[in-house]
Parts: sequence; C-alpha cells; structure tokens
Amino acid sequence: MKPKICFLAVLCLFFRASAQEPQLKIYAENITKGGISVGEKVPDIHLSGVRNLKLNGKPVTELNLSAFRGKLLILDFWATWCAPCRTMVPVMDSLQRVFGEKVVFLPVTYQKEAVVAPVLAAMQKYKPFDLPELTGDVALHKLFPHHTLPHYVWINGGGTVVAITEFTEVNGANIRAMLQNGATSLSEKKDLKVPFSDDRPLFINGNGGDGAAVLYHRVFSGYVPGLPPALHISEPEPGKPQSFSVRNLPFIWFCRLAFKEHDRWFPRANIRLLTKDTTLATPQPKPGQSTDAWLAEGNGFSYELLAPPGTGDKAFGMIQEDLRRLFPQWQVTVEAVKTRCLALVRTDSLDRLKSKGGTLITNVTPFSCELQNAHLSQLIMRLQAQYLQRSPIPVIDQSGYDGRVDLKFTGKLSDVASVNAGLAPYGLVLAEREGIADMMVIRDTPVNSSKP
Repeated sequence: MKPKICFLAVLCLFFRASAQEPQLKIYAENITKGGISVGEKVPDIHLSGVRNLKLNGKPVTELNLSAFRGKLLILDFWATWCAPCRTMVPVMDSLQRVFGEKVVFLPVTYQKEAVVAPVLAAMQKYKPFDLPELTGDVALHKLFPHHTLPHYVWINGGGTVVAITEFTEVNGANIRAMLQNGATSLSEKKDLKVPFSDDRPLFINGNGGDGAAVLYHRVFSGYVPGLPPALHISEPEPGKPQSFSVRNLPFIWFCRLAFKEHDRWFPRANIRLLTKDTTLATPQPKPGQSTDAWLAEGNGFSYELLAPPGTGDKAFGMIQEDLRRLFPQWQVTVEAVKTRCLALVRTDSLDRLKSKGGTLITNVTPFSCELQNAHLSQLIMRLQAQYLQRSPIPVIDQSGYDGRVDLKFTGKLSDVASVNAGLAPYGLVLAEREGIADMMVIRDTPVNSSKP
C-alpha cells in the first residue's frame, strides 16, 4: 500500500498555522413529523370546494372531516404535473369500486380548479373514473406537510391517522388488512428535506447537505483567505471516492498534482520553462508584498477532484484535462530529457540491500532514513520533494535495484555528503552524471494566426 502523502506549502513557499475547522454537519429534516403523526387524532376541520363526492348516497360540496367517521379515509395528495399521481387515479378508482362505502379516496391538491379541471377532463377521455376532488387546499396541507408526491394519509373510522405512505402501499391487500384488524405493517413515508437553493453551488455552505454522499466532483476556485495551503492525495479505500487537491497554491502546484502518477515529483530542477513568464516555476511575492496579497491578485488557486471509487491512476488524466481546460494559455507536458543529474547508483555488485521481509516501514525524516520491506523509490521521492528539492540538477534513481530493501542510517538528508555517508555501507552513492530525467516542460500555447 502506498503511503498517504500531503505536501504542505512549507516545502517551497510559506507556512500558515491554522486551527482545525469544525466539521459542518447538516441533517435532513423529516418534515412529515411537523404535522399530525401516525397514532394521533385529526382535528375536525371544515372542508369546502369538494366536487363529485357522495356520502351515504348524497352529493356533498362541503363538510367536516367527522363526516367520514366509520369509514377508512385515504387522502391522496397530488398535483397535475406528477406522473405517478396521474397513474394512481385509475388504481384508486378500481379500489373504490371494490370496497364501496367502506373506503373513501379523497384526492387533494393545492392547485386551483382552473388548473386541475382540464387535466382531469383529458384523463377521463382515455380511461373514465369516478373519484371526488378537493382543489385549492390549504388546511389539509398544513395538517400533513410533505415534500414529495404522491403522498397518502390513512385515517381510520375513529378519526385517527393509522398510516402515512407512498403509492406502493395503496393496494387491495393492505386496505383489506386495515379494515379487518385496523393495523398493518405499512412502511411509513418520511419526507426528508435539507436547505437548498438553485442560486447557490450544490453542497457549498450546507446548500443541499454536507456533501457526505458525494461520489464524484471537480471544483476550482481562486484564492480563499484562511484556507491552509497544501497539495493532498488521500489514501484509496475500496468503494470510496479518492480526493486529489491543491489548496491556495500557484499554478505550478496544479501542474505537480496533475502529473504525480506513479509517485512522480517535479522540483524546480525538473521543470523547464519555454514561456514568456519566467517566474512560473518559482513564483514569489513582490518585495514588500505579503504572500496573502500576492495570492489574492490571481496567483493562488484551489482545486479538488473527488474521483469515483476504483478510478486509481486514471484520475491524473482527468486532472490533466482540467489543467488544459482551466489554463489554456499554457501547454504542459512531461518529457524524458538527457541532462546532468544527481543519480543514485550502486558502487559494486554486492547485494547489501535485499529485504528480510516484515512490516513495511518508510520513515524518512530530515535527519534519518529507515526503509524496511520497501522500495528505494520511497527515498528518492522524499529527496526530490523535500530534502533535496533545491538541488540545481534532477535527483534520479540509476541503481537498477527493483526489489524491496532494508536500509537504515542517520544524517542530514538535505546534505548530499551526509546522505552518502549513510548510503555507503549499502553500496550506494549519490553522484553527478548524465542521465535521463522526467522533465515537466511548460510552453506558451501558440497563437492561432490563421484568419477565419
């Protein structure tokens, strides 16, 4: 397993201490609990504007809820734009015919009669039905708040709510069981709602929740005051998305993230600029200017890719696409270049490195190195990214040793002579020589001078 790496900006730029931010928790609200719940009595409110309702064989246009006593009343909250609601109309009509006066289906909508009537008339042409209707309702909607449609409230003959369900529970078997014993195992419908506005980005500041369920996203922003600068790649976990991010850092750090597959790293010595702007690789504030002010002038960026589970190293290709899309003025490539290097080489053919196995240890600090059952690439990567990042020539591995190693020494890892003293017992040395190094090459995008 590869160790999780987080390169803080202290490596090349600056350091900002920051207290840990409290994690935002947004919990969805069950809005159905804001009204009358299962097991509670329904107040005897007055209903008007009822059409096509007959009770005990007589037409009724207004009534109190108590008029339904002795019957199973099923309130059907619906709207004309709701396809499942319209689909349920013939189903309810059939059930009404089966159970007769024992059951009353009462469709209820907040929409006005002028909106509802044309839709019902059109539906009647395809499949006639005979159901009552309550339009322009306010009172019942206040008693039974909900967020999604259709929404069904079952009220028994005693005026008590016995179920609140989705349309899937509205069938003959459940109605029959309710009439026979007054209790069923109906699944209760719970309408969950979180604060959300179409005018703000999803999941930002709790808009739509805390983002805990996100499996994939890409986000890019300018400088954000107070956000600790870092380059971070999270440890991959089965079934979970993996995060790749840079925070409050200049363009060159975005490039480093984009091409970091296979643990590659590009310190200054591994970057070649073929651009008009010669400061891209070593960006710094102007004399007397604070880092914050400089970053806020358009030099600092934050980016995150939350890659779907199982994406692996393909995520770097996605980041490279974003790099081209977000910074079209530059072309960034990685090219193998023959150049003077500081190369890790073997001093003889005697193998003093072969691991004896055991627990994987990659403990490389400013003043010590311990590798157990690990690869030499772990040392090279840390020399490139941290301790020898200011080397004027690239640090590469020319040892040709691919197996796992055991290696332990103390010394100042930012000093080549000190590192070599620690490597000597293992038949290794860092030496200047010609070699092939991966170089990040940045070019200005050619201006298309052709006329349309």
